[in-house]
Amino acid sequence: MVVIEPLVGARYLSTAQWLREFDAWSPERRRSWQRERLRSVLSHAAARVPFYRRLGEAGFDPRTSPLHELPTVDKAQIRDDMGRFLSQGWERMPHLVKATGGTTGDPWRYVLDKQAWGHMYGAALHCREQVGCRYGERMVVLGSPPSLVPGGTSWKATLRSQLERRLVAAAGVEIDPVASLERARQAGKLRAALWYGYAGTLAAMADAVIDAGVHIPPPKAIISTSEMLQPAWRDRIEEAFAAPLFDEYGCNDGGVLAQTCRRGRFHVADSLSLIEVLDEGQACPPGVEGDVVVTNLHARVLPFLRYRVGDRAVAGEGPCPCGQPGTTLERVAGRQGDRVRLPDGVELSAVAFGHVFKQTPGVRRWQVVQENPTHLTVRIEGTGGFDPSQEELILSYFQERCGGVLVRITMSETIERSPAGKHKVVVVRPFPK
Repeated sequence: MVVIEPLVGARYLSTAQWLREFDAWSPERRRSWQRERLRSVLSHAAARVPFYRRLGEAGFDPRTSPLHELPTVDKAQIRDDMGRFLSQGWERMPHLVKATGGTTGDPWRYVLDKQAWGHMYGAALHCREQVGCRYGERMVVLGSPPSLVPGGTSWKATLRSQLERRLVAAAGVEIDPVASLERARQAGKLRAALWYGYAGTLAAMADAVIDAGVHIPPPKAIISTSEMLQPAWRDRIEEAFAAPLFDEYGCNDGGVLAQTCRRGRFHVADSLSLIEVLDEGQACPPGVEGDVVVTNLHARVLPFLRYRVGDRAVAGEGPCPCGQPGTTLERVAGRQGDRVRLPDGVELSAVAFGHVFKQTPGVRRWQVVQENPTHLTVRIEGTGGFDPSQEELILSYFQERCGGVLVRITMSETIERSPAGKHKVVVVRPFPK
């Protein structure tokens, strides 16, 4: 804190330390703190941001008006007219230039307060601490998560990397058995406390280790990120490496960060943002899937207020059985665009298909491709244990849930991944609605 925070200009280590106290607060005290933070960012936006100042002129009062009276916004809306959403004098406010979305085909650059970034990174450090990994213990990065693969070459970036003891083990997108086994061996040799990487990369490493029958020295914990963690992947990763696996869900531009507990729920970092799950503008009850809408409690250079991040999720119901306090998501259902659309208008996310693949252990990876409204292709990468009866089970499952759609199963087509190596379980080709 003494050396790095003044250099970086953000109190992320202090924030991580403070979050231990925040977690111990009563629910009433945490909600009171959130209300004060919300009132502060709304007041700033109403006074300094053209888009929200006009709303104030129309009658929105950040001190008294409920949050749901604000309109929701999204990336395209902000990007198309950035000047309306930036604070006056933002150039003089401490900030970072960030980039996101390139791996999903929708890249954009935005500015983020150093204070907001500090709260985001502090929360990430706190999440790692909760799984038993202290700041400064070795962490291995697997695959190419852009948020963690070092990109800076300045002396500040070098110093920070050395203090954080962050190590990159064979960063890249290759997931063939040879590359995956070598990546696992390298990770084991580094004797790190934490492995952090793409879910698909970790699953490929697990497959290679199990097939080779080798032992890899395990870390204390593993955190998967950036891709939807399939249930079968979780089982294989924990089997191969004998370490607990936790799944992370994050969105840097909106300020979302959540991590699963051992009961499987995503615990949201309530110190960062307020989360809504909406369907056609209305709040979804627990158990019902909807759009994720986030309000960042710290961003002022470019406020993210009721910001649609482009993901779908299901809100958790009641306190989590694990005993950890705060807001939870029962599950994250993927991107809004990654949904199969049936001829009758029904939309299905990847969650709808995951159950059958959990029942078919001979499937290593799968991907659903929709070329048009009436045709689906299910691509499968099988193991030596895959047999025709499993193919019939998968076909029957899809036909039952996708009435009126011709379903084709194939094991000969390559499963697509993004340029950064992300595995998309649902691929929808553009076609007219």
